[in-house]
Amino acid sequence: MHKKIVMVVSAVQFFLLAFAAVVVSDVHDRFFPELLDVKAKVTLDFSQSDLQKEDVFQQLGAMGDQWELGLMKVAPDLRGDQSGQIFIQVGQKGEFPKRIQRFGREPDAEIRDHRALSHSFTDGDYLVTGKTEHLNEWKDWLTSHRVDQKWSEETLFTILQFLIVQSDFGVALLAVSMLMVSLALYWLAVKAKGRALRVLAGVPKWRIQCEDFGQFVLAMVLAAAILDVLAALYVGFVHGWVFVPYYSKVLLLAETMVIFLTLICAWIFSVASWPNPEMLAMREPVVKRLARSSAVLKLVVFAFVLSAVSPAVSAYTNARKTAQEQVMWKSLADQVVLVFPSRPGSTGGAEIEHLFQTLQPSVGDIVRQAETAHRVVLSKAWKGDDLSIDGMTIAPYRYMIIVNEQWLDIVRRKNKRLSLVPLTLEQIPKDAKQFLELSIPLFVRKQQQAKNIWHEVKMYRLTGSSPFPFVGSGGQLEFARPKDVLLLVAPHVHALFNDNFLISVASSAELSFIGLEETQKLVSERRLQNRIRVNYMAEEGILRAQLYAYFVWLRIGSIVALLAALAIAATISAFIIAVLKAKRDFPLRLAGASWWNVSCGRIVKEWVFGGIVVMLIMLFQGINSLLPVGLTGLLVLAVLPFVHIGATSWVFAKNSLRQL
Repeated sequence: MHKKIVMVVSAVQFFLLAFAAVVVSDVHDRFFPELLDVKAKVTLDFSQSDLQKEDVFQQLGAMGDQWELGLMKVAPDLRGDQSGQIFIQVGQKGEFPKRIQRFGREPDAEIRDHRALSHSFTDGDYLVTGKTEHLNEWKDWLTSHRVDQKWSEETLFTILQFLIVQSDFGVALLAVSMLMVSLALYWLAVKAKGRALRVLAGVPKWRIQCEDFGQFVLAMVLAAAILDVLAALYVGFVHGWVFVPYYSKVLLLAETMVIFLTLICAWIFSVASWPNPEMLAMREPVVKRLARSSAVLKLVVFAFVLSAVSPAVSAYTNARKTAQEQVMWKSLADQVVLVFPSRPGSTGGAEIEHLFQTLQPSVGDIVRQAETAHRVVLSKAWKGDDLSIDGMTIAPYRYMIIVNEQWLDIVRRKNKRLSLVPLTLEQIPKDAKQFLELSIPLFVRKQQQAKNIWHEVKMYRLTGSSPFPFVGSGGQLEFARPKDVLLLVAPHVHALFNDNFLISVASSAELSFIGLEETQKLVSERRLQNRIRVNYMAEEGILRAQLYAYFVWLRIGSIVALLAALAIAATISAFIIAVLKAKRDFPLRLAGASWWNVSCGRIVKEWVFGGIVVMLIMLFQGINSLLPVGLTGLLVLAVLPFVHIGATSWVFAKNSLRQL
């Protein structure tokens, strides 16, 4: 019976590991596509490089072809629901399939030739799929041109590091390990009498240990083996047989780590609770020496669960924000921005300023022509924290955001409950009026417009519960609570703002255009294709949002593991206490005592210790953890009596039948 319990509980725990291994394999295939045979991945940042941005892909392709690196750039698939990826060949050499299968629910990924790089950012992730003999030479070449590099290589150590260092997987491994340690303690409890009798009979200690732990390990390994076969079959039939080797490698490594840690803790418990003949002579319960280990383990599991609650709540909050961000990025999938070439380190500030002065009229004309077709989108924000430097405040607002009707249309498509309440000039904060009246003369096309600015733009406050999205400097999406936003709506962009303002917001991605081909045509008509690049605005944002979504799933898996750890550890601990107290509980129950009266002593004692642990965790984690930790602790302590009463009644029933 006890072997069956070990096998069933082990199977549940290894199922959690199998789920975690599925997520690891999914994330791995996103970083290291299995069918591309990726040797290494590097994230490149050219912001401080002396390379001209318009020549970067050409030089990377030449280096890759020369050394047969098989370079690929990772980009999101901006078609459909924008949940997939595409891989773009940086050079011209090498043979690749047109499409590869992906793990999970991702659509098959296309592989495109180097021409698809014409509208991509140079920064981002690159894959090395070819030879690696000259990889160090390429690293040196990148370093010589001041390109920031973050490398990840496909090795067993990478998997091990990912499992341990990545917090979500680390939590899952620790939770499963705690479950197994609790199970080991249970195994020692049920074997305690037999161990004591064998010690009394003079059986060598090593033989007792080998026999007991051999059976325990055999039950665990058998459960793991059965689950591994089923999991491998599932991955093969559902995701593809090509992914089974890597998945099996991750699962076996995780299981080995958990079993090894379990055996170490079990050996420590065994040494601490080693029986001696005196215990039998004094007629003491043979599991008495396990009581202290059981109490310590239960407190550790409880403290660990409480410590993980606040990060889990934060992860849930971030998950909601990430989901909103991903929805918004998908809305911007067809939008492009203008990228202006510059060479930090070799081009001086005066030269860059002269370049921008030269391009201003052309950029203004591009905006004018695009706006006639309603293809210009503006979102420019000033934050209250930035204005406070000059001693200004826009309270009760935190953001002052100016947009055009196109941006509002995009937001309304995803947030139909958005409500705008018109404001009069008297309802605008004094410092907000002062800031605009001082700044607007620098932005407007005609000075007469500056005098009539409050008639040129419409002013609103927002109502509702959904956050309002806006573009921050550098093209990053940010979200503000509706009540924090003072919204200004410009009826026209080109007619209101001068070319200096337009090129400024265009260079910071706060001004974008709808349609790649149409915008590229406008740039080409002015013969600026060699001076201005047209890139997808949402490319990096969609990739970032996709990755965050993956880690949200990891956090969900960790929460499931923690809940299972709490339930099983509490049940096994209550069972051990019930076994230790069986001689006391049995006559009390026969005398007519209620289950509460039989169990109340141990319950109240654990309530006291549990309350102390809850307060210590709240004190350690700070004010933000008070509500989640307090509620979780209260819920666990409220369920505790049912666990103890259930364990006590079960032990009583077995004791009545002489089957304990």
